[in-house]
Amino acid sequence: MNDRAVSSTIGVVLLLGMTIAAVSALMVVGGTVIDETRADAERSQMENAMSSFSSKASLVGLGESGNQRFSLGRVSEGDVEVRPDEGRVTLYLQKDGGSREELNSTALGAVVYRDGDTEIAYQGGGVWQRRGESNWMLSPPEYHYRLETLTFPIMTVDGDGGSSGSVRGTVRSTDESSDWYPIQDSETRSNPLENGTILVEVESRYCAGWEAFFTERSEGSITESCGADDTLVVDLTVPFTISGEDAVIAKTINPTGGGGPGGGKKIPDGWTEGTIAPSISPEVEAELESCATDGCADVSASGLSSGAYDASGTTALHGKTFNTTDGDITVVTDGDVELNDITITGSGNVTLYVRGELTVDSMVNDGGSATQLVSLVHSDGSVRFDGDSDYTGIIYAPKSDMRFNGAPAISYTGALVAEDMEIKGNINKFDFQPDPELVEYQIGGGDRPLTYLHVTENTVEIEFD
Repeated sequence: MNDRAVSSTIGVVLLLGMTIAAVSALMVVGGTVIDETRADAERSQMENAMSSFSSKASLVGLGESGNQRFSLGRVSEGDVEVRPDEGRVTLYLQKDGGSREELNSTALGAVVYRDGDTEIAYQGGGVWQRRGESNWMLSPPEYHYRLETLTFPIMTVDGDGGSSGSVRGTVRSTDESSDWYPIQDSETRSNPLENGTILVEVESRYCAGWEAFFTERSEGSITESCGADDTLVVDLTVPFTISGEDAVIAKTINPTGGGGPGGGKKIPDGWTEGTIAPSISPEVEAELESCATDGCADVSASGLSSGAYDASGTTALHGKTFNTTDGDITVVTDGDVELNDITITGSGNVTLYVRGELTVDSMVNDGGSATQLVSLVHSDGSVRFDGDSDYTGIIYAPKSDMRFNGAPAISYTGALVAEDMEIKGNINKFDFQPDPELVEYQIGGGDRPLTYLHVTENTVEIEFD
């Protein structure tokens, strides 16, 4: 046989083999790309379909419709199932810093589309996505603030079974919906809320998404972030309200110097003992962080007008005039500060955020309004009155000690709030007067305090065709 002919034949075979191999590889890669493209398209379609499903479920759950038909489209890459026991929500009431009282708890349930390690789920009125160990929110649950009112209809899911192919079904109302808060004729579950904290605990596979929602949209503060147990706790602080009738409010009051009513150590009328007020520490820490991030002016400046000032490097504010004509003034300190001969002009307010010890010595806001000067003290700090002092304003130090050290005379107009109060010296020389302007004055709770709470459990039943 001619060698040249053999070589030609071998060349053709090799070329044909390479072509077949290339086409096969292209088909494998192309098939994979097509599969991935189809899966991505199905997931994108499911995100929109779940958002539409969420709207229909809300109509049924909130009583605006008895039932609603739904379609999640054609599902070929994954499947859809109802998980009635998926996740849990619990509502607690923590009164005056005491132990938690569970108000109610229920399984949230979920309608879940799953394709491999990707999930798109309706839960609690929101739509969430999970991929691997990460999860996030696609659309928010039913949860609304209006003025001082929180409305939280907890949407729960019942039903069973799953579906694929053309996924259709019906959302129906049930008789299992109930009121969680307030409860009619209940003394402990009534509005308006009084001093205390409402806690919402959510356990969910989509915990990080829930946490992002509460952080960004709910005005709540996260007290326990998502961990290995997929659980978070949100603190909705109820503001502390001053009645305007009590000048001294504390958990314990200890007049060690005598001179009280009847010559003993009894607490004078108008002083309230046995009250545990909510901590102000988160607000103090937030102001310190804001000052560190955004910058604050040095409080040692000669003219103090509207704005934020840092007194962390200053241990004494002596002879200072705060001019609030152009707006309010904020002073923050990460350490101790002493107030002496302080004057406030203008109609604005001055707020001090103190992490260390606050000392009052001499005249502070003498002749001014109690609402114009508010000192908020972190639980790490304390309060001390020395010498012959005259203070008009509010000192809110609910988790701190407050001491009055044997002064010849101390005059106070406004409200003092502390955890433990110790008074050395003759108690008859202390002139503490409430300020009628402080009636229903609220402290804490952020810019949007929670006063009225409406929580209901609204169950919908899912049935696939």
